[in-house]
Parts: sequence; structure tokens; C-alpha cells
Amino acid sequence: MPAALKPDTASTPLIEARGLTKVYGNLVALDHADFSVQRGEVRALIGSNGAGKSTLIKVLTGAVMPTSGSVTLDGVELPLGRPEEMIRHGIGCIYQHSNMAPAMSVLDNIFLGRQPTRRFGLVDVKAQRREAEMLLERYGIDLDLDATVGELPTVKQKEVEIVKALALDAKVLLMDEPTGWLAASDVRRLHDTIRLLKSRGVGIVYISHMLDEIFTVCDTMTIMRDGCVVAEADVADTTRAKVIELMVGDRLARESSAAAGEARHPRGNGEVRLSVKGLSRRGMFRDVSFDLYGGEILCITGLIGSKRTELMHAIFGSERRDGGTIEISGVTVDFRSPGDAMAGGVGFVPEDRHRDGLMLGMSVTENLAMTTLGRFRRLFMLDRRGIEAASRRSIDDLSIKPADGRKLVRQLSGGNQQKVLVGKWLRLAPKVIILDEPTVGVDVGAKAEIYAILRAERDRGAAVLVVSSDLEEVMTIADRVGIMVSGRLRSIHDATDMSMAQVVAEIGAE
Repeated sequence: MPAALKPDTASTPLIEARGLTKVYGNLVALDHADFSVQRGEVRALIGSNGAGKSTLIKVLTGAVMPTSGSVTLDGVELPLGRPEEMIRHGIGCIYQHSNMAPAMSVLDNIFLGRQPTRRFGLVDVKAQRREAEMLLERYGIDLDLDATVGELPTVKQKEVEIVKALALDAKVLLMDEPTGWLAASDVRRLHDTIRLLKSRGVGIVYISHMLDEIFTVCDTMTIMRDGCVVAEADVADTTRAKVIELMVGDRLARESSAAAGEARHPRGNGEVRLSVKGLSRRGMFRDVSFDLYGGEILCITGLIGSKRTELMHAIFGSERRDGGTIEISGVTVDFRSPGDAMAGGVGFVPEDRHRDGLMLGMSVTENLAMTTLGRFRRLFMLDRRGIEAASRRSIDDLSIKPADGRKLVRQLSGGNQQKVLVGKWLRLAPKVIILDEPTVGVDVGAKAEIYAILRAERDRGAAVLVVSSDLEEVMTIADRVGIMVSGRLRSIHDATDMSMAQVVAEIGAE
């Protein structure tokens, strides 16, 4: 591996934005923001949802035309608001959700839409392969060019996207939550690839809510709040506590810190709300047994692939099980569908809010009402006033912003979308609420708010079952911690009896 290239902060920036401002009506999404990246620099771009990160990235990719400001690359001013020109000049973007063609090969994805051709418009496959092999060798990336992209592990699909951007001669790579769906070992592999790109002089903008990753792979950071750049720093010269304070402000930082030190309530009020005995599904999980009490938060963690999610779906009736029993408040139930589970007092917040949880093209009010429409049925009509009044209460209780039930969910930030999803299920007033990765892809501020919501539900007597691979989250909110390994629930501990190092050791992380 070549020696790492140290960013030269004294030289002309590779990419530099000056005075970027974007105004939508009365909303200032970006307020005179300055931003720059050097060659061979990995710069973190962080901030709470609504801080302006997405707008800044959209300006840099040409997807949004700023109200004012400029962007230069290698000292040359770029034509803003034109995505094809930004790509041509050397700006590439790797998004959280893959935009690959899964049924096509790695080679075809790399050159999709710009295949080299011979006479009569025929694709020059040899030239295509030759160029791809040169790129892989130059950047030290190991890919099977003939593999079908949809059959590759997620981390390899990310590498295909990176090579596709490099094939377009990208000098700057914007990485938007690149590790959101990766296992810990795959995160380390992607970080190795980032270091290789850095050593070749590529400038990288790394957008992530995972502070551990930022302190592991980034050289510098830019912190945004309310559309403004509030701080820039070398990663080595700052602390997590200071980053959180700059992101969310003094008050929320103090509240979040205090919440992490709150008293825990293992076994809650002593009432067994959910009892799972010997639950099994062939090839997935086997002989899983545990009790969940009213007034407690039980977090089940483990490596990706430990079958935690599959277990939760089997409890909720959205996936089958082969054996075992489930009891709700002492009564044996046999949920054959999510509708059965809902009728039995169980709610389920799924991991992927876009695919499984929300109707993005519908309003906040409509999404919040989905689990309780039956309560507002009046003969053959719906009580729309009642629905809107209940929605306003949920918006106020959950601090959903903007506080406008008519807003389409797709127009909200990720953290506020997640609050709508959680609120939709809380409207059911479930006896048991299951949440699968409840804060994936949301920022520190939104996490703190969601944690407060879950604690409030616990304190009202609900039984809260959380699946999370975020160990910091587990150690922050759990009253008890369950460890899943290869489809078996290995153990359950009171949270006060476990350190993070012990949890890591039990789940098998290196």
C-alpha cells in the first residue's frame, strides 16, 4: 500500500465553495456557507437533520441551483445547477441507497450509459474491460468484473459505485452515509478503500451520523447547524463531546448526556408483557426464549446476520415460525399476520422507513393515522377532523418539524421522518412496541429525541423491544441487553452489569 498522502492545507483547495446560500420562500436552507477540501483529504460533513448538509451536497452535485455563491474545482469556477457538468468536471457522489442496476454485471454497471463503441455503434467490450482493469489496479480495488452486482455483498456494491465514479475521472467523491447498511467488518473494508483513494490524491467528503467512523477515517470536519457552517476542525484536535455540543447546541447536549446516566429499570414493573418460548425457524433462528416486562426497554444486539430482524418479524406475524409459543400478558397468541399482531396490542417499527414504514408521497397526517383509521370510521365516512386533531397532538408530542400535518413525508428530514414512523405506531397505544434499528440514518440530535420518546413510553408502562447494532445506542437506552449470535439468543444481562467491551466480546466482534 502506498504511503498515505497528507492533505496540504496551505495549497489551493481541490474544491472550494464560497458564500453558498439557498433560500426557499421564507426558509433559508443554506446561509453563506464556505466549504473546501484539499487533495488527499477526507473531510467529514456533519450536523443535525435540517442543518443544511443535504442542500450543500445538492449544490455541489448540481442538483440544486443556489440563490448565491460560487464553487471552484482546481481553481476553475464551475457552472452550478447542471449535474452533467459537475460530473464532467470531476465531482462524483456515492449515495446511501445504491443506484446500481442489480441484474447487470460489475463491468456493465461501471460503464452504464457511456460504453466505448466501435464501428456501427457496437460496444467495444475489450476496451471497456481494459479500462476497468487499469482502474482497479491503480486504486487497489478487488472486484470480479463479470459478477452480477445484485449478488454481491453490500460493501462490494459500494466499491462498484466508487469505481464507476473513478471511471468518470472523479477528483472529488461525496459519500453520503456510505456505511448505513454495512456490518462492522465491511465498514473496515470500505475505510481501507477510502484510505487508498486518499493516497491517490482523491478528495473525499464523508457524510455520516456515526461519530466513531468520523474519528476513525476522517482528517478534518466541517460542522453545520441551521444552514450555517459553525465550526471547522482537525479530527485529532477535537472530542466527541465538543462535536455533539456544536451540532445540537448546549441544552440538547446536556440533556443527552444526562439521559445516558439515568437509572435503569430491568424487569420494569414486574409484569411479563411478552413471553417468547422456544421460538424457531429452520435455517434462521432456533430455541429463542425470553420475557419482556412492562416498563422496560430490552435491547437485542448482535452482528448483522445474527437473525435478530427475522426473529422480530416472526413475533409480529410478518414471517413464519416453525416452532415455539408467544404469550401477550399471559395469553397464548398465534399471530398469522401483522393485522393479528396489531389487534393483539403489538406494534412494529421496521428498519427501512422508506421501503417498509412510510408512504413518502402522502402527508404527515395520513401517515400518522394509518394504524388507527378504524377508530375514525363513521359509517362509510372517515372523521377527518378527528384524524387531524389526533395528528396535531402527535406532532406536538413528538416535536415533528415542520409542525404541519399537510407536509408530504418525503419533504421532511430523515430524523423527522423517523419520528413520524415511530408516532404512527405509538398512536396504536400498543402493549408491546418492537423497533428494528430505530435511529438508523438519523443524526445525534434526532437520536436524543427518539431516545426520550422511547423512555417516555417505557415510563408509561409500555414494553419496549429494540433491535440495534449501534452499541452506543444499546448502552445508552437499554434496561437489559440481549446478545444474539448465529440465530441463538446467547444471553440477557442487566445493562448496569455490562460494559461495551463485554458486549463486543459476547457478540463476537473483533
